[in-house]
Amino acid sequence: MVDPNVNHHINARLSEVYMRYTNKYLASYIEVFQDNNPPCRINEFGIIDEEQYDHENGILVIAKETDGWSNEDFANGLLFRNWLNDVVHNGLHDHARRHPVMWYNIARWVSYIVNPKQPIHNLADQYPIPEIGKVAYTNINKVRGDTQSGIQYWRLANSDVSGELLREEIAILQPKIILCCGTYSEFTHHIPHFEGTTIKMPHPGARKSKLGMLESLTSQLHKSSERLSPP
Repeated sequence: MVDPNVNHHINARLSEVYMRYTNKYLASYIEVFQDNNPPCRINEFGIIDEEQYDHENGILVIAKETDGWSNEDFANGLLFRNWLNDVVHNGLHDHARRHPVMWYNIARWVSYIVNPKQPIHNLADQYPIPEIGKVAYTNINKVRGDTQSGIQYWRLANSDVSGELLREEIAILQPKIILCCGTYSEFTHHIPHFEGTTIKMPHPGARKSKLGMLESLTSQLHKSSERLSPP
């Protein structure tokens, strides 16, 4: 069921959590990344398009980290949730253009999860960016990262504060499906027993076959459906 009022309330609750965790999370980020000029707050995630998200059958995408965010972006309120909403409605722009494969793959994966009856051979040649509006989205690193994930990311991703915040996000969103985009080990480290469906995908920018990744997604959804079906 899509209810924009419910979705807006969920995002508001998430915003409160991010504000509450700002100082604690930034302290861990500063320690790990040795960034002596951190932003004024952590980034903000959640339901990307409140007009599209089905909160009763929610899909949560968990990715690694985002680069390209400056202190001025944070201070001016250019935060991930609204930025990605703009991408959904207006297409790739700014630093999203530097990583188009990532967003195209996520869009294909979401499209297939929402409509698993479509032929994946056709989907592999499509670029359904608006489909991303049907998910909630978060990063393990809630601030920013480097151009490549290194030891700093690993330390922050496996820290207690990252686990605490991730569990709070999931408690509020209550997703039925978790789509791990190169973050399966981090997710299972912090949440070893998730009652819904967990999908293990590679980093969406990986140099892998589009069709091969869709075949992996198909197989995992099929196995999940068999597991959940009554005997």
